[in-house]
Amino acid sequence: MICDELRDRLDFHLTSYRESHDGAGEIWITLDGEKIFTCGHYTYEFAESEGYHLGLAGEALRASLAEKEIFSPKDLGSAMKEYLDMQSIDALLSADPFIRAFAIIDRRTGKRALEKFIVDENEHSLVKAFYGLRMDASC
Repeated sequence: MICDELRDRLDFHLTSYRESHDGAGEIWITLDGEKIFTCGHYTYEFAESEGYHLGLAGEALRASLAEKEIFSPKDLGSAMKEYLDMQSIDALLSADPFIRAFAIIDRRTGKRALEKFIVDENEHSLVKAFYGLRMDASC
């Protein structure tokens, strides 16, 4: 569903570490072979544990981790599954930054819809990166 001009430049990777006791893994996204985003199970687990030690729990902990852009691979996988059942214009309005990012690079999302899309300074880095890419591309 990636627009033609970006299809050969973006790659999505998923791995599972077979030597780990629970088969945990990592997801990362590359642009022209360079990593632009990553989320790993252990990175998330360690950050979550630190948050608990600081007295954070529940939604406060998730918000703190999201602010630091620390996500579980499950978050990205769930967003991807949810995105596949959405209209691209609805996805642009989603509260989930991954769903918004997917909508930006989707070939179904037109230039006019993207020109109306507002990217503020607090936006997730993946949304900013994909928006910049899409606006520079001629798709």
